[in-house]
Amino acid sequence: MKRFVCLAMIASTLSIGAFGQSFSSLPTGSVGSADPQFALSILTDYFEKDERSSRTGGVVMSGIGGALLAGGLAGVGYSFAAPASNFSDPEGQMLMRGLSIGVSGAGLIVGGIGIGILAKPDDAYKREYAYLYAETDPVVQEAIAFGIMKELADDAKRGRIVGGIVNIATPLAAAGGRAVYAAATGDWSDFDDKVLGSMSWTLPSLVSGIIMLVSGKSTEERMLDSYRAMSASYAAGARD
Repeated sequence: MKRFVCLAMIASTLSIGAFGQSFSSLPTGSVGSADPQFALSILTDYFEKDERSSRTGGVVMSGIGGALLAGGLAGVGYSFAAPASNFSDPEGQMLMRGLSIGVSGAGLIVGGIGIGILAKPDDAYKREYAYLYAETDPVVQEAIAFGIMKELADDAKRGRIVGGIVNIATPLAAAGGRAVYAAATGDWSDFDDKVLGSMSWTLPSLVSGIIMLVSGKSTEERMLDSYRAMSASYAAGARD
């Protein structure tokens, strides 16, 4: 799907690229000179930053997982080795044992995810988008890079909008649930207080949803904005 979308973007830019190449003999800075590969450069920088961020997250998750695993195993060992008199009752001993086993399991999962992230090979994006970096025609390569960038930005925007709507709908759903319950039971006493109580924990979700819809932009959307700003600035300079 990614390859199809990117190749579709080429059709709308090849004619422009061919026109620019026909004037490639003009001095640098003239109107007919070939455009620099803004999209490829910005997209590669995005991939590299994302890879570094993932590795940092992998290190953090591995450390947290290791700490949880060590703490859980220590708790399990203590719950088996300590005399029963150290616990208030047998149920307390079993509770500690169960919680310790749960913490150990969580540590294994979190640590495993972190190790999996760190195990990914370097420059994995070059294999995922091999068709981009294998392209030898600069015009076609730039068109493919823009297509990938546009697809990433569109996907991120859709995710941001859906997430914002869900966050805004959470407090409304909570209030609606209270109303349905009150209507079904015929008990409207303290209805206002219950709705306000539910708003206390859903308010952050509401604020987050509004920010995501109104002013928030994803990294991918900002990347596309940067490309468009750089391209417009370059085109204006070329006209001058």
